[in-house]
Amino acid sequence: MDEAGARALLERVSAAPAPPSGVDIGQARQRGRRRLRRRRWATALAPVLAATAVAAIIVGTGALGAPGTGRGTGPVTPVFSPPHQFNPLVPYTAFGWLPPGVPRVTAVSQSLPTEQIALAGSLQTGQYQLTIWAPGTCNRSAAQITATLRRHHHPQINCRQDPSSGSLLQVQRLAPQVRGKRGFWLRGGMLAWEYAPRSWATLQAYRRGTAVPAATLVKAAAAVRYGGHVAPAPRFPYQLTGVPASWRVTSVHWNGTSPLGKQLSAGLIGQVLVTPGAGKCWFDSGASRHVTLNGAKAVITVFRQRGARSYQGLCVPETDGLSVFFLLFRAPGEHGYPFGGAAGLFLHHLHLLGPDPANWTTRPIG
Repeated sequence: MDEAGARALLERVSAAPAPPSGVDIGQARQRGRRRLRRRRWATALAPVLAATAVAAIIVGTGALGAPGTGRGTGPVTPVFSPPHQFNPLVPYTAFGWLPPGVPRVTAVSQSLPTEQIALAGSLQTGQYQLTIWAPGTCNRSAAQITATLRRHHHPQINCRQDPSSGSLLQVQRLAPQVRGKRGFWLRGGMLAWEYAPRSWATLQAYRRGTAVPAATLVKAAAAVRYGGHVAPAPRFPYQLTGVPASWRVTSVHWNGTSPLGKQLSAGLIGQVLVTPGAGKCWFDSGASRHVTLNGAKAVITVFRQRGARSYQGLCVPETDGLSVFFLLFRAPGEHGYPFGGAAGLFLHHLHLLGPDPANWTTRPIG
């Protein structure tokens, strides 16, 4: 079984993107974010983003009309002081104004300690992607960018997710202000601005048939809301207890039309996906085995890839009105799995809360 098998397994369980493997847990998370981002773009923005994902460096491009320049006259926005690192379980940004006919429901498709990505709209009405970074994640200030542009250079803004992956944003020219903040047009028509000191935001938009006007993008950016809990937080139909106190949630995403938090990763547990209703478990005769855990039929799979450490996946098609899938990694240098393996995690540490959202929790790590 290789990581292609892991992707197929998760797709069959939930129609959600699947995780990769790596040499260690850090690499596994990095590769998982890259594949998650590539799959998300491929699904939502494939007609216009086919050439944008390049390895771990993602440079946004878009089908916008040619942006102009100017200083803008929008009101100065109140200063928002974002935390040094985001809590991935907290929504820190949300759309305000969007053009008539564009759904304002926000899907947070990437929530990390360093970055949060929110999506709204559709390819028919306009697909808007808003990205904000935590303070200090990006390497340049607006003043530095402005000074470099005045020397007729086109600087790059390097916004890192971690020491080995991030986003390179190519600055083209000045843009209108965004609520009193200096704006910049990036390569491909993306708009960027410092929404708070040392904290960057970008907005891009796509629409089938006709381009989204640059003025519309600026107006939408000016209406963006910031702060802790500007939108409903995700809720989870499970809680993990008895895990090391040092483990923190490192990634999660959710859809604005549902409270369900998905693809949670924390510590050595990755891509937890617990959803209402029955699912399907993919079985590989060379890597999977059937087990029964507290009366629930399950499949445990060992994922292997040449040159990488193996890891376990557990899939339960239905128990207590929920389907369950998660991955369990080994710590670097360790031969065994924590909790005695995926079965031990499921039996003793994963507490299911049932299919009724009224019983779900915003604290998946107890």
